[in-house]
Amino acid sequence: MKQRSKVYLHLFLSYLVIFLVPILLGTVIYGYSFRSVRRQEEKMNTNLLTMVQRDLDKEIDNIQKISARMAMDTGVQLASKVKGSFGNEDQMTLYYLFNDLQSIAMSEEFIEDVFIYFNNTQRVCCINGNMSSDMYYDLYYDSKKLPFDVFKEYMGLPHYNDMISFYQKTGGERLIFTMTVLDYAVGRKSATVGIAVDYDTVLQRLESMRWDSGIDILVINEHNDIISAGGENARSHGLTYDSLTEGSVIEKDSKGKPYMISVVDSDKTAWKYVAAAPAALIEKEARAIQNIAVAGLFICIISGFAISGYLTKRNYNPVKMLLETVKNHGSREMEENENEYQWLNRQINQFFQEQVNSERLLAENRKNLKNYYLIQLLQDYYNGRPMEPYGIHLHMEYNMVMLFEPEVKKDDVKENALQKFVVTNVFEEMCLNHFGVEMVEIGERTAAIINLPTQDVRHIQTVKEMAENLQQMAEESFGFTVRIFAGSISKGLEGIHLSYLQARDMEEYLNLLDTSLILYDEVKNIQPEYDYPAEMEEKIINAMKVGDSRQAGQTMRQVFDRNLTGHVSANIYRCLIYDMIGTLLKGANLGGYREAAGELEFPDQSKVRQPVEEVKCQFEDLLEKICEKILILEKETSQDRTLSKKVQKYILENYMDPDLNISLTSQHFDMTPNYLSSVYKKQTGGSLLDYINTMRLERAKELLEEGKSVVEAAEQTGFRDSGTFIRAFKKKYGITPGQLKKKT
Repeated sequence: MKQRSKVYLHLFLSYLVIFLVPILLGTVIYGYSFRSVRRQEEKMNTNLLTMVQRDLDKEIDNIQKISARMAMDTGVQLASKVKGSFGNEDQMTLYYLFNDLQSIAMSEEFIEDVFIYFNNTQRVCCINGNMSSDMYYDLYYDSKKLPFDVFKEYMGLPHYNDMISFYQKTGGERLIFTMTVLDYAVGRKSATVGIAVDYDTVLQRLESMRWDSGIDILVINEHNDIISAGGENARSHGLTYDSLTEGSVIEKDSKGKPYMISVVDSDKTAWKYVAAAPAALIEKEARAIQNIAVAGLFICIISGFAISGYLTKRNYNPVKMLLETVKNHGSREMEENENEYQWLNRQINQFFQEQVNSERLLAENRKNLKNYYLIQLLQDYYNGRPMEPYGIHLHMEYNMVMLFEPEVKKDDVKENALQKFVVTNVFEEMCLNHFGVEMVEIGERTAAIINLPTQDVRHIQTVKEMAENLQQMAEESFGFTVRIFAGSISKGLEGIHLSYLQARDMEEYLNLLDTSLILYDEVKNIQPEYDYPAEMEEKIINAMKVGDSRQAGQTMRQVFDRNLTGHVSANIYRCLIYDMIGTLLKGANLGGYREAAGELEFPDQSKVRQPVEEVKCQFEDLLEKICEKILILEKETSQDRTLSKKVQKYILENYMDPDLNISLTSQHFDMTPNYLSSVYKKQTGGSLLDYINTMRLERAKELLEEGKSVVEAAEQTGFRDSGTFIRAFKKKYGITPGQLKKKT
């Protein structure tokens, strides 16, 4: 009985300790909770605003970068210098500009529209096309709330990362960020870049950041305009831009209710981000902590009693405890004629084997993580993250990137893997005798980041010798070739990306230089000597116009021989290909073959991928095809000079039909639209579409002078609506139909 009384005494004392400790802790927690919750809520509000600021400031910074890039864009600069109206020679520039704007809008979810407002031509180029500024404003913005003149005046002023709000045609608002494009030649404001963001998009970002429905999040600008997440209640705090300073304070709103106001300033624009949390929310959180503490107290009491009873009654036999523990985690039962020790030994061996497998998997994951960050260093700018925790050791100040491209056999995966293994291990072993090195596979290539102490040219020579030794060993011992491209030596981890880009660009010189080891430092000083005079281009075009492929080909070969002899710059090669494509298209167009760009396959002028001789043969083949087509067209058009007169008679008889166009006319004459337009142009020198519009407008002018209304004149000359008629009439005659009627 004495022994048992000690057990129960121990049980009672254990229960008493477990009972008193939670009570004391609960009392301390409850007394400290209110002040702790207030501090935590202040931190949460500040962190919340910091997240809002970083999110919106990141988007604003991206918008400002896009605006700056578009303002410096060559196409924008060229288009902004055009005065009066854009001509046919400007359409390709506008087309490329339209593609750039669409690419930006598709890749940026935050941006709703990107447009360029040209002051000299009063035209707008946006993601939906090129149009007049008044048409653009009428399509997207509510002129009743804000007249077009305000938009026009604002776009004509100088801007640098400015912002203004306009009302949309479909309701709601747009925030437009603007930047002026300067004509550097004369210092004039020639165009304005505009990037539009939907007001609701900003509001949704704010709504997504609210961690409680009672929290109001506001954005206030210097004009006291408020963007709020939290309904109309968010605007009742009576806050003004000048009264807000960064930090957190307790204030009362217009209804006298206490609120905690937290403010963070924007780093990118004159905005202030504000979070307003009611003081009642603090008490609510404190009560929640109180309830949790009380519930925890009872749970501790009940669980403490149960644990104390279990510890008192449990069997202290070490072997049995170990068996029970292993049984609770094992899935295998004892086999026949197997005792407890044998079963326990088998279970322990299995446990250690699983641990070895886990360590192997962990080592593989560490290797993959290291490769991931090495690829990040190569393909993106260094973000300041320390590399040592991932096993990357680049302690010296300078780095150089070298790319290895073994001979690829797509049908032999094992052979390709062996080639990469040989390159990685052999070159790594060579480098370790001189410099630090990190190797990583990028697709079909292997990249080496060589860590160097200085920028001494002797290091470059050493690296080059190691690369040549690797090529020789790979070919003699393993039977495959390796192409190697090297960037220059760059300072710091942030220079790795630049050196990688340089090495990657060296592939373009494979077809220009007779070597499989190309270093950026050896080709960067190749002086461009470009010799393609205008008289030679004119000579090629004149020969093409009459279908003389022999004379045109002879001159074209002279141009290639002048520019592609000896060491050639990749930029010169690319420029020559681009110019020669332009020459062929000009000759085809002047010879009447205007479909050449769509029907023939021209070389890719953006990359230097093909050998020089292959490109020459391709251009000669294109020249032969174009000249043959020009001769065929010349023969066809010379056989029937009366076709254009028949077409003009048909248009004169049917111009009142709104459906009359080139397609309908070509169907009547059983020809394709492109062919009919080409033949008509060849015979008359004018455009078929221009002739249709001219006939309609001249007849409409006669009807207006006879007293017909604008609507009647439009209907009787084949225009579907008066708006289209008015724009076409003003474009041709310089005045509107109404102004003409007033004169008559």
